[in-house]
Amino acid sequence: MFRLLGPAKTPEVNDGRHGWETAYKTTMTVNGRPTEVRLYSARHSEPVVEQLAARFQELGAKVSVSRTPDGASGVAVWPDQKEARFLVLSPKSEPRHLFFVFYPEPGTSPEAAPFPVPKYAGGTVQYTVSNDKTGTFFSSISSMADSSELHTFYATEMAADGWELTMPALVSDGGVSGMAVYQKGKKVCYVQAVNRPGRANMLTLLVKSGKL
Repeated sequence: MFRLLGPAKTPEVNDGRHGWETAYKTTMTVNGRPTEVRLYSARHSEPVVEQLAARFQELGAKVSVSRTPDGASGVAVWPDQKEARFLVLSPKSEPRHLFFVFYPEPGTSPEAAPFPVPKYAGGTVQYTVSNDKTGTFFSSISSMADSSELHTFYATEMAADGWELTMPALVSDGGVSGMAVYQKGKKVCYVQAVNRPGRANMLTLLVKSGKL
């Protein structure tokens, strides 16, 4: 069985069976830990969430997935507690899926990270990803606030901080959910909020220098 032993031993999930393209591989800081990060893209016709889950299961991991209207996030955990996390971004405005896979370095402790955009204080930070060289930042926050409240907070705070809303989130049945996109100069910020009945709701932030 495969054992995740660090960046040099991480599995290649893109084994060539699907129509994925590998955009880049780099090392970032995730919750204060060095982490190997891989970015892939695929056509919208590819069921990448199911493909990712099946691939990690082949590699011996137990996989859990949380879906949103604009993608999904998930975690793959091996019996020895090594892990990989993934984020799939599938906004209707984009021609392709974008998906990240994160491999934390074992044996390191998480630490707090500064936010490049306003931070929602009414939630619990699950994890953060940052790379000062590329200007990339990612965070996942759980909160009991509903998606409408989360999007209202960011619509107000981002505007006050000089960000322009370029794609609003979906309005349905009187509520707001899914993904909104903001831009400030060459920086792009994706704000995704989704309600999860029976458990804490999820807020996801992705900031990238330049267009993804």
